[in-house]
Amino acid sequence: MRGGLERAGIGAIALVWMIAGCSGREAVDQILSGGVIYTMNAATPRAEAMAIRDGRIVALGSDDDILARFSGPQRDLGGAMVLPGFHDAHVHPIGAGIDLLRCDLSGSNTVEETLATITECDRRDPGDHWLLGAGWSLGLFADANPHKSLLDEIAPHRPILLQGADGHSSWANSRALAEAGVETETVSPPLGIIERNAAGEPSGTLRETAQQLVWDVAPEPSDSDREAALLRAVQVLNSVGVTSAIGAAVDTRGLALYRRLADAGRLNLRFVASMGGYEMAAVDNADPATRGTGSRVRNDAVKIFADGVLEGETAALLEPYLGARGGHTGALNVPVDELNEKVIALDGRGIQVHVHAIGDRAVRVALDAFEAAHAANGTTDNRHHIAHLQLVHPDDYPRFAALGVAADFQAVWAYPDEYITDINTDQVGEARVQLMYPIGSLERAGARIVAGSDWNVSTPSPLLATEVAVTRSDPRGIRPGVLNASEAVSLDTMLRAYTVNGAWLMHQERDTGQLNPGMYADLVVLERDLYQVQPAEIGEVKVLATFLEGVVVYEAAAQ
Repeated sequence: MRGGLERAGIGAIALVWMIAGCSGREAVDQILSGGVIYTMNAATPRAEAMAIRDGRIVALGSDDDILARFSGPQRDLGGAMVLPGFHDAHVHPIGAGIDLLRCDLSGSNTVEETLATITECDRRDPGDHWLLGAGWSLGLFADANPHKSLLDEIAPHRPILLQGADGHSSWANSRALAEAGVETETVSPPLGIIERNAAGEPSGTLRETAQQLVWDVAPEPSDSDREAALLRAVQVLNSVGVTSAIGAAVDTRGLALYRRLADAGRLNLRFVASMGGYEMAAVDNADPATRGTGSRVRNDAVKIFADGVLEGETAALLEPYLGARGGHTGALNVPVDELNEKVIALDGRGIQVHVHAIGDRAVRVALDAFEAAHAANGTTDNRHHIAHLQLVHPDDYPRFAALGVAADFQAVWAYPDEYITDINTDQVGEARVQLMYPIGSLERAGARIVAGSDWNVSTPSPLLATEVAVTRSDPRGIRPGVLNASEAVSLDTMLRAYTVNGAWLMHQERDTGQLNPGMYADLVVLERDLYQVQPAEIGEVKVLATFLEGVVVYEAAAQ
């Protein structure tokens, strides 16, 4: 395979175009040939070539067959692997793009690197205005609680506010806290925590809704900033092979931006907006009538946060947290009766419900709500899903299949990283750690597995997430060990999660998720056949090109 790639000279898919224009052949817009095409259709699983016209696949087959039947510009794939375009079932493109425009801490692996990056951001953008950023790792700091003094030492003259990589914590310096009026007497808001020292003084770390105390006084991105951020984020998603995505907790302003870009022909992504947030303020903007329209942007879904996260001890558990701050079980963001009422109502309106649930109690009450909706409304085709699923009680494994609820995993988290080894183990104990991210167990129990990145919380790369799901180990090779090897799944499982199952979840399986005649030519081209590489190398395989409706929306630079 590598020899074939080198002979064709397509290190960055700078492929040769030729005109196959003999009379008697059916004219098409383009022909892709010389590839290893995995259709994800069990009846016709492999092909070498494909003919495309008007953005849709006309035919697949052998090189000889397709070239004999069709004429048009020919693109030689040189033995590269082709798959349906990836579907990301849980992502935050606008937020991710904004983070890329600010102080990006996502590549910092130590406290020292984090502080050095902040220092460099301050140097590049000097002044007394706000320094905003995101991506610091909670696992690098004791109790996931970095202190404001670390930021004060870098720039005491300006407010600094940095959101954590999990999206559920923020880190502020003294100036930022003062600007927001957060002081010893300030009461933590509902569903939020102001971390404090022994004297009750805010330490600089804010959890959940308490983050908004400071973010609400920080400068908002302008409309032009948000547009630039979204366009940049879509470029990044295309660069990792993503052609369809579900946005988690989209507000009305964000929905308007997606629609504006789509109407202008500038949105290289199929997008379902899960409307809502902690207060579900945007629920009334969810419109089931957009489903089935073929629109590039739909808003037939709602996102509900059932709980928080383990590292902040805001995830809802069935059994108490351990350790110095333990003895409690976290909290549900929505009371059980209210959650049931909302899910029943949304399901009855034909709206897909997308639940954030980290703790096993949150997962259980979400499943209970879906069960109540089924009892009230009967069987629907809304295709509800629960995202994250860090802890799921084994008694609840079979309920996903029984209720038709998809298991939406962010598989790139399923290895012993600093969150799990340095924070979660003390919080919940080794026994519960070994139940984390039960992808294999839920698959064996019959659940439909779908996959999302939760980018900007983590990498958007489906290939890195696939590697972790298959190996349950650190794809960077930095952290040792394996997280519960029995929960590893196959490459087939993850490719289906990102293609066939993702398309089903988005209610677009007639058009995407497989490479069949009549379907959109949404596809990703990879430099190597994933079935021919070692599991620990999957994340290193390069995306050569991404097509949306037969148009190249990403192409790797020539080497």
